Amino acid sequence: MEHEETRLLSNYNIAIILFLTIITGTIGTYLDHNEAIISLSLISILLGTLFIMLVSKSENRKNAIDIFLIFFLVYLIYSFVMHFMYIEVYNVTAPYIESDDEVFYLGTQDIYHKVKTSSYSFFETKDIYIYQEVYGAINFYVYIAMLADMLGGELTMLTQKVGVILISALIPVFMYLISRLYFTEKVSIRVAFIYGFFSFVPYLSALILRDVHVALMFIITFYIILEKVSIKNLLILIFVSFISFTLRLETGVFMLGFTSIYFFHFIDTSIGNKILKILLYLFLIFFGIALVLSSSELTSMFNMIMQSSSDRTAETAVAGSMGAKIAKLPFGLNYIALLGFGQIQPFPPSVIFFSKKGMFSLTYLYAGIAWFFGWGFLLYGIFVKKVLHDLNLKINLMLLFSILYLVLVSVIEFNQRRQAPVYPILYLVMVFSYLKMTISERTKVWVGMLMFYTSLVLTINYMKV
Repeated sequence: MEHEETRLLSNYNIAIILFLTIITGTIGTYLDHNEAIISLSLISILLGTLFIMLVSKSENRKNAIDIFLIFFLVYLIYSFVMHFMYIEVYNVTAPYIESDDEVFYLGTQDIYHKVKTSSYSFFETKDIYIYQEVYGAINFYVYIAMLADMLGGELTMLTQKVGVILISALIPVFMYLISRLYFTEKVSIRVAFIYGFFSFVPYLSALILRDVHVALMFIITFYIILEKVSIKNLLILIFVSFISFTLRLETGVFMLGFTSIYFFHFIDTSIGNKILKILLYLFLIFFGIALVLSSSELTSMFNMIMQSSSDRTAETAVAGSMGAKIAKLPFGLNYIALLGFGQIQPFPPSVIFFSKKGMFSLTYLYAGIAWFFGWGFLLYGIFVKKVLHDLNLKINLMLLFSILYLVLVSVIEFNQRRQAPVYPILYLVMVFSYLKMTISERTKVWVGMLMFYTSLVLTINYMKV
């Protein structure tokens, strides 16, 4: 792997990006009648830059910051355009693009009011029943609201979205940092840009949800696991795992699974005594089992997963009808089919135009289509090019955990935004597969997946599901 760095942006280009960010923030401030928007945008850039400087290697730092600046501006413009177009097109005062937007925004208002009017502690949020599963995200949004208040602004949906944009813009950065562990500078930048533009991150960047926060926690975890073992990284991993539990219990549980890979690797590289190693391995295994069995919340969660295949919610009536048919398939085959159908959502592509969101789901649609083609390269690489033999044990274990995660989430709900947190590892293997193929093999996959996708669309339309 090369270590010399070619700077992505010149100082002139950086100045232009910062200028455009200021212009966009100023427009947002004017249209939202909120003085905090421009200040929050600039503070978010500062915080993101400082965070990248903390976690990245010196040889990757400049381009990592450049990638962050680019995607912060792109997501800022996209989110603001969606926000105000939604108001203008649908004439709504609260543009809730997803139903959960309202839950998080109103929840933020509730807790923010408590903080301002009483001696309320953030730790009390998790004791409120309706916020028990989302208190981490609610508290994050409340901090944004408090910062907006300090800057002379107020709590609005747009102030919350600036915080989401900060989180979203960091995800392509970590995709770049992960890629730099294996690929050249040029390839890594392309990998980051493709993921930043064609994943589900752009769509999530315009929503007041917790999914993009969960996605950031996961991709940080993937980066730390693939990095060298160190006490610093171990502490970061423990902290990120804790944050994940506050965002969503189910993903926190899977975070423990991914974190265990690091612990096992940490023991393997740090402990020389074989007997002590075995004892520590057994301790970790039994500790994990005991943790799950002793937690009524985790037990209830797994029971819900096992009982959900016949009573699953879906994003649309189309997905729900198809899901009911898939659930009737023989045991084992139904889970494979659920995984497959969950990975091609939204499907059929015309379904987004039947909803009230319409054009506002275009980024969701093209991300789903791009991901479908990505699976073609992943499967070809695994079964034809035997790419897994070239990858280290950590990547293979994380890929296995990721697919298990996708199966369980698909059983509960056909929703890409809940599955997106583990996509970086699958995407990494897709890149390995793509780079190992010849031009003719790549063309074969492109054409084959196009024909397959077209056939699926025609079949579904013919069945009138």
